[in-house]
Amino acid sequence: MANMIDYLAWRGEFPFEITPFNPVDALLVANTSYLGFRGVSDGKGETLAELNRSGALLEEDSSSFPERKRMFTAMAESRRFADSRIHHYIALTDREKEMQFSVMCVDLPDGTMCVSFRGTDNTIVGWREDFNMAYRTLVPAQEAAVYYLSQAALLSDRPLRLMGHSKGGNLAVYAAAGATPEVRDRIESIWAFDAPGMNAEMSKAEGYLQIRDRIRAYVPQTSIIGQLMEYFRPYTVVRSTALGIYQHDPMSWQVYGPKFEELENVDHTAEVMRETLHDWLDNSTPEQRGAFVDVMFQYVDSTKATRFSDLTGEKLRSLMTMVGSRKEVDPEARRLFARLMAQAVTLGVGNVLERVRNRKEDAAAEEKLPEKPSEETAEAPAETPKDEEA
Repeated sequence: MANMIDYLAWRGEFPFEITPFNPVDALLVANTSYLGFRGVSDGKGETLAELNRSGALLEEDSSSFPERKRMFTAMAESRRFADSRIHHYIALTDREKEMQFSVMCVDLPDGTMCVSFRGTDNTIVGWREDFNMAYRTLVPAQEAAVYYLSQAALLSDRPLRLMGHSKGGNLAVYAAAGATPEVRDRIESIWAFDAPGMNAEMSKAEGYLQIRDRIRAYVPQTSIIGQLMEYFRPYTVVRSTALGIYQHDPMSWQVYGPKFEELENVDHTAEVMRETLHDWLDNSTPEQRGAFVDVMFQYVDSTKATRFSDLTGEKLRSLMTMVGSRKEVDPEARRLFARLMAQAVTLGVGNVLERVRNRKEDAAAEEKLPEKPSEETAEAPAETPKDEEA
């Protein structure tokens, strides 16, 4: 089993002129956007090798930081990435605007400029903005992504690659779709790693339709985040060694040579969760979803948590089961929350259990079928839609 760090150990000495840019490289650059650095906010920036030597990497106390630090060190010490230059890095968190946004430019030795958008960080503000995507046409980070790309494109005439993991992938696609025709023409590819899709309105917009064939979407086999809204198709399924929602962590994605270890399709758990979440979105209005999010984050605010990791143990369990009775939430909001929770349970847990049971029964029935049906009963198999095979 091998991940991105192993890839750097095996192939880090191959420059881009020998081994061209590939999907694993794209995920490495996307994952680098989760890190913070000193001295790369201006136009000059620093190479990865220089940042590593000067100790410019900002330490964090998140559980994911040690592995990302190892990844960055391996990139900085590799022939492949050492001379890549990070510049125009920004990180903004605005509680009033409910906005969490971070992005950087990375000039690669192959002559391209990558614009790498960070996914959701550990802040409550960042998670609130993610939930806002369920009922708002535009969130502040998406607006900022379009503006940042328009300014980054003025820095040079290099071909552009956009990428991001999780919300970062959504921002990369949104920025490309909202760019001017001149900027869109310079975009070689857009890499979205387990990223939520577009809302219905944006998925039909002219800008999105023009860049759709340049989107390279990747999800783990039990993807949940990457199956939300109008998710990106076709997508490539990557084998992850983690379980459930923890497969969202790209450090668990398996690498085989210059690409990922691929699977034919997502597993049944991902399919059931996708259907359930889309049922909820299809059977509730934006106003209902907005009210649900408002009430939920009223409780979160009452816990005084500032980071998602603060919501552990009893606090997190209370978020799912006890919000309706919290004194911090006014009576009308409690009643609304109870109605919405009842709807979520009806469309959620009940649906999941029923669909899993049906799938097991269908699979058992298929096993009992004869290998070669008689000519009287045999029917031509229906062709599987290509999107479902991806």
